[in-house]
Amino acid sequence: MEYNTQRPDLLLSEYGRGMQKMVDKVVEVPDRELRSKLSVSLMNVMINLNPSIKDLDNYQQKLWDHLHIMSGFKLDIDGPYPKPVPEQIHQKPELVPYNNVRIKFRFYGRNLQYMVDRATRVDDQAIKQSFINMIASFMTNSSRNWNNENLTPDVITEHLKILSKDKLHLNSEDLNIHVEKDIKRHPGHFKSNNNNSRNNKFRNNNNKNRNRGKDTRF
Repeated sequence: MEYNTQRPDLLLSEYGRGMQKMVDKVVEVPDRELRSKLSVSLMNVMINLNPSIKDLDNYQQKLWDHLHIMSGFKLDIDGPYPKPVPEQIHQKPELVPYNNVRIKFRFYGRNLQYMVDRATRVDDQAIKQSFINMIASFMTNSSRNWNNENLTPDVITEHLKILSKDKLHLNSEDLNIHVEKDIKRHPGHFKSNNNNSRNNKFRNNNNKNRNRGKDTRF
């Protein structure tokens, strides 16, 4: 018996070892025209093995690239797409740059900092005040939703002053904060309540079981 540990590694394991063996056989076919025809048949087999690939853009080119990869880039055929270059296939993607700019109040999120920075550049005072009221309402409702904390207008004003680097000169009396009435708490806030209800139900069942055998007529 031949074990998989004794066999060569699969280049694309999602197609299976049977498909890999067929590709290896096609590579060894001496006639180029016949290799090209057999490669088309392999393409149809690959589609049958993975029919959902048709939902992808340019799925045919991707399948031809997979065929060349499974052949170790040894397949010499007249294909509809150019043969991929191994260096491009195995090229590592570029690193995603991370934003290392630190924000003062992390619980508000980075987008709020962008909003405050934009508010400092608004010239029209009416639009600026409406924008500030919207930001203050967002800060209030977010704090209630995620931190279970009711911030006062004075605290909101102080935070806006810090976030704007003292560019927004505000008075708490000028803020028009819209507070949501039926605010949806974060699911984590209900965890303890659910546990308490389950514990109460468990205790009530235990009390019923203990009292079941007692004679309460006396």
